[in-house]
Amino acid sequence: MAVELPLRRLLLLHRDPALARRVRSLLEAAPEARHRVAHFTHLSDALTCLQIDDVDLVLVGPEPADADQIHAVQGLGAARPETPQLALMVSPDAGQTAALRAAGARECLPLDEADLTSWLRTMDFCLREAAISRELAEVTARLDWLVHMDGLTGMLNRKGMERALHDELARSRLSGRELTVLLVDLDDFSRINATLGHGVGDLVLVGASKRIRESIREHDMVGRCGTDRFVVLMADVAAGEAEIVAEKIRLAVSRDVISAGGQTLQTTASLSLTTVGDADLSYDEVMARAHFVLQHGKLNGKNRVSHAAAIEPGGIILPALAGPRMVRALLEDDVLEAASQPIVNLDDGRIVSREMLVRGPEGPLRRPDNLFRFCQENDILAAVDLRCLRLCAAHAREMGLRPDYHINIMPATLLQTGTEELLRALTDGRRDVTCCLEISEQQLLGDPCVLVPHVRELQQAGVRIAIDDVGFGNSCLEGLIMLHPQVIKVDKRLVRGLAVDPEMRRALSRLLRVADVLEAEVVAEGIETTDDYQILVDMGVRFGQGYLFGRPALCKAASGVPDAAEFEAEAEA
Repeated sequence: MAVELPLRRLLLLHRDPALARRVRSLLEAAPEARHRVAHFTHLSDALTCLQIDDVDLVLVGPEPADADQIHAVQGLGAARPETPQLALMVSPDAGQTAALRAAGARECLPLDEADLTSWLRTMDFCLREAAISRELAEVTARLDWLVHMDGLTGMLNRKGMERALHDELARSRLSGRELTVLLVDLDDFSRINATLGHGVGDLVLVGASKRIRESIREHDMVGRCGTDRFVVLMADVAAGEAEIVAEKIRLAVSRDVISAGGQTLQTTASLSLTTVGDADLSYDEVMARAHFVLQHGKLNGKNRVSHAAAIEPGGIILPALAGPRMVRALLEDDVLEAASQPIVNLDDGRIVSREMLVRGPEGPLRRPDNLFRFCQENDILAAVDLRCLRLCAAHAREMGLRPDYHINIMPATLLQTGTEELLRALTDGRRDVTCCLEISEQQLLGDPCVLVPHVRELQQAGVRIAIDDVGFGNSCLEGLIMLHPQVIKVDKRLVRGLAVDPEMRRALSRLLRVADVLEAEVVAEGIETTDDYQILVDMGVRFGQGYLFGRPALCKAASGVPDAAEFEAEAEA
């Protein structure tokens, strides 16, 4: 019984039918495949064929009826980029071949020396290459799905929602329209897992995700952003429409009743509606605002929809007594202040840069360590840290004709914020701004390798990287080697008392040798006495900062000199 040879479907574009007959005649002798050649004289007809028929290879002759060969290759490639194109040429020269390949042709076949063996070898190569490209595209799509999708519910996961939010905010920036964020929290879900097991909890999550999908608009983005929380992004929503969708979700979720372990369980959900008008907010900032509205609404009871607009602003804020109100103030109100401290050249005392610092609201959170501890306890650390960075950068850009400044960032914020977003916050698109991003060694407790791609992107964009608080006590050698910073900032605990402590001088000397190997500048912090200053100069340290050269000054202060009592606690620390 004869074995039927595989069929290859070819599209030939050329004005002369004689060329089509010649190609068919040549390919009839192919021993390992059958070739069906569909001939078209006009590019428009060939494009129509690509839309309705399956084609394995496209052959573009030297003279289409309604276009030149290069424009024909470009048009066909745009219509079907995954289908390889071969350009047929008479006596091709190197220039013509290069132009056609640049237009999108995979290879060029000579017509005046048409050889079946070489033609088949070239077509086989292009078909195998196309098959490999399709497989790679499928694998890439699968990997993208695994990275950005939640396996249980089939929704976007946190990483996917972060990308979706970034895209939606970019579109909002262009259109000038606000984005509505709907946060859905399943009530008492931890009790379900604890009493009925995670299997029942998974059923509740799957059911809730189905109800949410059924209730939202077709073009809304939805994802699972936590164990029992879902987020819906609603762009171009009409007045009142978001409230209708939120109520539909609440009612739909409450329809699900699950029987397990002799118990009947009805699922309910609490929801919050938040409108985002600032297109420069990060994912963590947006989610922190939505979370605050949700928690504030739950104070009045669960299984309800809360609106950000319904929360009254203002009032006296007492951090120890009114945590939720302070959370909102830190995320939305003007309770943070920027300060700056000079960084000087120790050889001549000349100010070469300034470190931008942040001060919290009056009270216990005035000191940065208390402020960030409060933010960490309330799960708003990354959002507030990015807000501090924006505030300090905005003040730094007003410092002079060519501002140069240092600014602090938490490693977690660096990981969770896109490079483009950070650059926009640091420079606001200005080319005359130079800055150094300081990463605290106190925060480098995990694997520093995870920061390397983010650090390299910023360095390539012109942002210098510093490791702050070096010598604080944590092992930072791996971080210094992997991150390869341009600046190493020596912690004040390795500077204060340097003149009277020989062991401290030996430790600093070892650190300076490491910095020399890394070709990094060294900035000594906490210089308060002339004796310590002189030792640093003698040891070859070029740059420093401390009260000897200037205290941190609030940027809004006209005199530039802060109140002494304001920094008394910092001096004691």
